[in-house]
Amino acid sequence: MTGSRRSRISSSPWRFVAASGLCALAVVAPGAHAVAATADGNATFSVSPANPDPADPLTRAYFRPVVMPGASVDEAVTVADTGDTPVDLLVYPVDGVTGTTSGTVYANRSDPRVRAGVWLTSSVSTVSIAPHQQRLVGFRVDVPSTAGPGDHVAGFAFEDAHPTRAAGQSVTEVIREVIGVQVRVPGPGQFHLHIDHATFAVPPATPAVAVIVRLGNDGNRLGQAHLAIDLRGPDGYRYTLDRQLDTILPGDTIDYPVVWPQRLAAGSYTVAVTAGGPGAATFTTAISLGPTTGAGAAPPTASRAGSGQGVLPSSPHGGRGGFPVLALTIGCALLLLLGLAPSARRDLRRRRAAGGGAAPPSTTEVPVG
Repeated sequence: MTGSRRSRISSSPWRFVAASGLCALAVVAPGAHAVAATADGNATFSVSPANPDPADPLTRAYFRPVVMPGASVDEAVTVADTGDTPVDLLVYPVDGVTGTTSGTVYANRSDPRVRAGVWLTSSVSTVSIAPHQQRLVGFRVDVPSTAGPGDHVAGFAFEDAHPTRAAGQSVTEVIREVIGVQVRVPGPGQFHLHIDHATFAVPPATPAVAVIVRLGNDGNRLGQAHLAIDLRGPDGYRYTLDRQLDTILPGDTIDYPVVWPQRLAAGSYTVAVTAGGPGAATFTTAISLGPTTGAGAAPPTASRAGSGQGVLPSSPHGGRGGFPVLALTIGCALLLLLGLAPSARRDLRRRRAAGGGAAPPSTTEVPVG
């Protein structure tokens, strides 16, 4: 199965900063390989593992080498020009990180590599492919002798070297495909969640209240968990939301935002968060909601339990910002979800691996930086 997505970033410097820090989205294309294309068809290419393991279907989409500390392994990517014009691509390794709403996303080209991306070395920094032709691009994974056991996620990015600007528009379109590399270092391992904090956030210029849950994985294996948020408040109010989290990478902590589907009155609340499945964890705290505007100011219609909607898109900078960044992130995401920024809206699809952990598939992303 292939996936194709179009990504755009603004050429305006200030809007560029906003996109990179707050509203950048990742589009994951699950399947055997990923395809990227511009609006006018000037760059159309696909990437896929060159030598997948017949016994492991997931290796048709991304790399899953098992490497001992101090050892190395050589891999190769098949890069194909599927269009009618030549393509020139930049080739570079990047770190894998956890998105704000969980799931694997990848760092920008300008971000320094500080994690498993350091272990990856490409045989070339650029590649040119003729129409309807393909080439092999080799890379090496060098695991340091000091590497601990567990899952270490990085990726190889292939980026159109000639960004285009659509006629009559002030945006520059940059196409990038990232193919995931999940390195497993043998040894004892587990996926283990911790829940550290929960609070309300009322984004500016939006009519919603969000519950922000800070959680992370302090184990050494990637994994997923089922999250339940039980909120109790004034006049006997009670409502429960269930969420299935996507991948949380080892060592990552995220501020997970959930737009609350009911209108909340000002007052004191108790929030209980439970993460089920592997790496189970619980957390309870008292939080207060001050007077708000819009839908957030109205009292709830009834005390009831149920399941709502409103999970926001992922950001490649999950868990790195404080409350102002979180609030603006939620505001941007709400605008995208409401269709107020259709040129920036993206689909979000992820492959879920068996055994409680979703490994990193090939992706099409907005490279912002």
